[in-house]
Amino acid sequence: MEVSYLNRLTLRQLDVFLAVCQHRSYSKAAQQLALTQPAVSSQIRSLEDVVGQALFDYLGKQLFLTSAGELMQRAARDLKQRLVHLEIELTELHGRLQGSLNIAIESSAEQLLPSYINQFCLQHPDVNISLHVVNHQRLLERLADNLDDLAIMTQVPEGRALSYTPFAEHQLLVVASPNHPLTQQSENHGISLIQLLEHPLLLREPGSGSRQIFESFCRQQSCVIQHVRQVGSNLAIRQCLLNGDGCAVLPAALVAEDISTGKLRELAVDGFPIRRSWCAVYPKGKHLNPLTKAFYELLQTGGNKLSVPGSS
Repeated sequence: MEVSYLNRLTLRQLDVFLAVCQHRSYSKAAQQLALTQPAVSSQIRSLEDVVGQALFDYLGKQLFLTSAGELMQRAARDLKQRLVHLEIELTELHGRLQGSLNIAIESSAEQLLPSYINQFCLQHPDVNISLHVVNHQRLLERLADNLDDLAIMTQVPEGRALSYTPFAEHQLLVVASPNHPLTQQSENHGISLIQLLEHPLLLREPGSGSRQIFESFCRQQSCVIQHVRQVGSNLAIRQCLLNGDGCAVLPAALVAEDISTGKLRELAVDGFPIRRSWCAVYPKGKHLNPLTKAFYELLQTGGNKLSVPGSS
């Protein structure tokens, strides 16, 4: 039988290639891999010699994948993922799980996931977990590129080939500092959505999941958000509120303690809290390795055993 010329590929070449794909830069890939830039260039040239085609186009100072490069990227990712599966399956033969688990979450889930991760690590002490915290839009991009074993989000878009399972409730509240003009009105009469939108709101960037949920809610009520001050993270918004500045729509888990201690006030706005579900998501057709399956099952069954801040 004739031996395929691709058998001359090495795993090291694929590691270097994937690093360049990720950063679109030889120098940044070299920094990640603790190599020199000439060494990275040499590995890519060797890989292109084996493939017989260019893998990158150089347009100005930017690096772009060629059609052959896109095929190689997909194959390289599949191969690396299969090797991870093999490693986990081999360790399973010894009766315990070990290996690495990559999880990407929306930033609003930062208060949710640690309890699950801590419980999982207690059950499987040989497991290493990498947690990537991004906004909703970036999370969708990571899903499309199959960069993670599992993703955690609230709004699973229709029309995409994604499998998902809800596992916990997600609440959005309207909160403000105690001296905000709406605080007294909320306690006495309640607040309509229109009245809320007459005041400046601290909101995340447009790619944020919590902002998208709030914008969708406003559209359903035929209301328009008028005055926005954009802030880059929920934690930064919370700090602004604690400093006595404005009102905002934030995850209940983030501000539950502040509300209980009186540092912040929950405003009684019509239609709030907005309730959604946290979902564990992965591309359809993806084979979950034993490690990911075990964490997936914990999410499905562990919610009854864990105390998650801000959940009812």
